[in-house]
Amino acid sequence: PHILRAADARRAGAYLAALADRATRVARDPAARSVPQVEVVDRERPSARTRGASAFFAVFGVFFLTLFLSGQVVGTMAEERNNKVIEVLAAAVPLESVFLGKLIGMFGVAALFVAFWGVVVSQIGALLPGGGLAGMAAPAVGAAPFALLFVAYFAMAYLLLGSVFLGVGAQASTMREIQMLSLPITVTQVGMFALSSAAAAHPGSWMATFAEVFPLSSPFAMVARTVNAPELWPHLLALGWQALWVGVFVMIGARLFRRGVLQSGSPAGAWRKLFNRTEQAGDRVGY
Repeated sequence: PHILRAADARRAGAYLAALADRATRVARDPAARSVPQVEVVDRERPSARTRGASAFFAVFGVFFLTLFLSGQVVGTMAEERNNKVIEVLAAAVPLESVFLGKLIGMFGVAALFVAFWGVVVSQIGALLPGGGLAGMAAPAVGAAPFALLFVAYFAMAYLLLGSVFLGVGAQASTMREIQMLSLPITVTQVGMFALSSAAAAHPGSWMATFAEVFPLSSPFAMVARTVNAPELWPHLLALGWQALWVGVFVMIGARLFRRGVLQSGSPAGAWRKLFNRTEQAGDRVGY
């Protein structure tokens, strides 16, 4: 028999060869043996199912890394608030600069973490049959642009979610408050992942367009677009759009922190502190 199989269908080809051998022995002679001619063929274009699976894998990669690493921003901001470090920094530079600098610094730590474990996983994946990604479709934009856009969208997803977590961590003072305020954000992010996964399976639909435009789901939906569509100019617009919303979230978080937490700079807060100190001093001397 002449068997045609794909590069990643070794088991299917072996099954057909064994089936042909069995049929030959039953139909002709039990001692007969079938010698198949196996030819490996490549598809001209990957199937829609293969592209959908590859797009989902890209979306899941960005979502997993973002959700796993962005939660560190909350605890760091709350710790600096309890230590009064944020108030000292706010007195020296604009609060928006403090928030943005903190966000970029935490992203640097996350990028170093991802780079280290990415090298480790790539070396392990190289040892697997077929390089570990034999069944994945090639990105429509190309391998090199896909790698650059994947890093860029991971950065934007981290900055977007991290800016929201940064504002939450600035408002919370205890670990319980952090957990209560972070839970709705995490649930929303899981919803954005579900929306982007559905958009990856239906490229070009209204759902995909909505996921690409909505700020919180835009990085996930656009990284799926790199697998489904070859155009590069929409990614430049998307990165600019997402950077704009990072600035908006940082500004909102800084204003909420200034009005809700830094109340010591207001006249009422100053008088309140003065009276509290006077009462404490009176208690010490026995008044």
